[in-house]
Amino acid sequence: MQLENWKKSLIIGLSNLPGEEAHLEMVPFRLASSTFKSKFNDAKHSAVMCLFFERDNESFGLLIERTEDGGIHSGQISFPGGKKDLDDMNLKETALRETFEEIGVPNNFINVLGKLTEVYIPISNFLVQPYVGVIERDFELSLSQAEVKSVFYFSINELLNPYSKQFQTIKNHKGAEMDNIPCFVLNERKVWGATAVILNEIKRILEFVK
Repeated sequence: MQLENWKKSLIIGLSNLPGEEAHLEMVPFRLASSTFKSKFNDAKHSAVMCLFFERDNESFGLLIERTEDGGIHSGQISFPGGKKDLDDMNLKETALRETFEEIGVPNNFINVLGKLTEVYIPISNFLVQPYVGVIERDFELSLSQAEVKSVFYFSINELLNPYSKQFQTIKNHKGAEMDNIPCFVLNERKVWGATAVILNEIKRILEFVK
């Protein structure tokens, strides 16, 4: 799917989000984020940027592999993003700032199309607001050595392939294996948890307006 077609499709879809129905396909055994939000009002606010770009007439998404720092989300695949700072005017600014800090893409390179449904992460008590942005200029990455181990790309066509969604054995941050976990397999990487939840909403939008 070419970038201009994808952008038009996503802009339409962002005005009518599938929301938690799409989320629960990837986390079928937990409560919806809105239920957690109504029960726990002390969640830490954060934001991520779901980045896409065009190369050789094909559209790609960008994901990062976090460093092995011993934390709850150590080594996981995610979008660039993090906790809202006191100096951030809003969560959109948080997502842009964290993207620059983690992978070096400047704010003025990114056209933010809109936001997706927020996601609550129980294990770390984060309420995450995902934004969707398109990198519209040639860019070079500069990775934060403290936070980002690597970056990889996946094509929109790969995300839309029905076989990208699978059930796999996943290792959590403690190294324990969890069987039959819903995930995406993109560019030979297993993407699960909150990142898969967000990706599934994007996938549903694109499938609906395709």
